[in-house]
Amino acid sequence: MGYATTDEQRELAESVRRMLADAARTAPLPPAWEAAGAGLDGALWKTFADAGLLGLGVPEERGGSGGGLRELCVVAEEVGAALPRIPFAAAVSAVAVLSSVHNVDNLVDGSAVAVAAWESFPVFPGHRSPLRLSGSTVDGVLRVVPFGLDADVLVAAVEGRFVRIDLAAAGVRRESVGAFDVIEPAAVVELSGVPVVEVPSAEVSARVLTVLAAELVGTGQRALDGAVEYAKQRQQFGRAIGSFQALKHLLADRFVQLDAARLLVEWAASTVDAGVEALPAARTAVVAASDAADAATRDALQAHGGIGFTWEHPAHVHLKHARARRQLLGSAARQLDAVAEHVFA
Repeated sequence: MGYATTDEQRELAESVRRMLADAARTAPLPPAWEAAGAGLDGALWKTFADAGLLGLGVPEERGGSGGGLRELCVVAEEVGAALPRIPFAAAVSAVAVLSSVHNVDNLVDGSAVAVAAWESFPVFPGHRSPLRLSGSTVDGVLRVVPFGLDADVLVAAVEGRFVRIDLAAAGVRRESVGAFDVIEPAAVVELSGVPVVEVPSAEVSARVLTVLAAELVGTGQRALDGAVEYAKQRQQFGRAIGSFQALKHLLADRFVQLDAARLLVEWAASTVDAGVEALPAARTAVVAASDAADAATRDALQAHGGIGFTWEHPAHVHLKHARARRQLLGSAARQLDAVAEHVFA
């Protein structure tokens, strides 16, 4: 765990790991076939709220738990490894936007669920918001909103501004939509003349990207750990397959790649916490994490052989989550182009 460098951070990581392990006893990974696409794990969400995890990185005077982005990344990596049915990354991103001007007590105590409308956010190169402002109302269609049926509040970007949308308001229509990611159900959200509350510009791009990168490192690491354990046990030609050079080198390469990505995420988190220009660091970290998670989940599934392709094995869940995040984040080339534009500006 690259981000947990103090005793308090290590204790935080261990505490979150125990919470997620307890939740996995009743909501195992992968989910049963008939439970695929199930909504929010309300019990785990309440546990996270009671532990103050939903308010990490938010000043206490605005209803948060304090702490910095490094602490948030500690939790995000654990969540990425366990892949529970909670919108952690989407929720803490929404809270980061709203906490710049609003008290977020009801969001961090779990009594309401806020999620970010990723497809509208300006942090992803090439993404254009599908929403339109007309005075103090908004119109448009969001095609993929994570946990869109469970959320109470939506934070979206439109015409360069963030807005807060009450999903119980008139003019909101929500419908479940099939999602490639097994553990993150999605919904189409149609907005027609829905009142919004504008949120003064908050610079959250680096924070959002760094949290997503930390989550991806966790997913890749869990997939790799599973592959290594399997390679120690699976016998072929009278010996463990992990002793074969081709597989041994493959898994070692994935370990080095994930470790490098984790260091870049740590650098990005430290830069944000230091209050200096952090977006290039965050973009670099998210490219490295996305590439590493994609490679680790792909090779882990391959290392498991035939069983890795079955529904009952978690290898496909890790792969689908990493691929879905990669689709969300846009191509590595676009992220790196944005870094180059900043460097050479």
